[in-house]
Amino acid sequence: MRLLKTKFTRKVWFPLGLIIVISLSAAMFAWQQKKILVVENAETGEVYARMSVKTGDELSFQWEHSFEHIPWYEYYEIREDNSFILHSIAVAGFGAGIPAEMDCTYRYADGLIYMEDIESEFPDFHWINSQTALKNIKVNGELLLQGTDLPHHKKMTLYVRSGFKK
Repeated sequence: MRLLKTKFTRKVWFPLGLIIVISLSAAMFAWQQKKILVVENAETGEVYARMSVKTGDELSFQWEHSFEHIPWYEYYEIREDNSFILHSIAVAGFGAGIPAEMDCTYRYADGLIYMEDIESEFPDFHWINSQTALKNIKVNGELLLQGTDLPHHKKMTLYVRSGFKK
């Protein structure tokens, strides 16, 4: 009887244990692949937004030019390595500080000048927030934050992290 019980136990527990180990490994792998976009105060670490994102998602900033008072849009793609690639900028005109001679494609549509195929890489973003200049930050066209959601004249950072990293 004891021999039968031992063989039965091995036949049941070994496959069950194997299934549990494989399931936990798969869950940990999936968690490590998860990407989180974070906006935080660069000096205090206070987090203002967290959002689950994935490779290929679009991150956009809308600004109001501080001198010209015209809209300025930037469109980035989130990359596999958690960096960003700037694909295009759209502005209502050119003026102080607006790049007018970039090596890219230009087109005019809907009252905006689009500079496309820029393909500049950014590991993350750092800026001193202006509640009047930053209008919003969106992910895939959905509002993440408005400039007024962040403190005025404070150092901010935006980055994407993966998995278990803080």
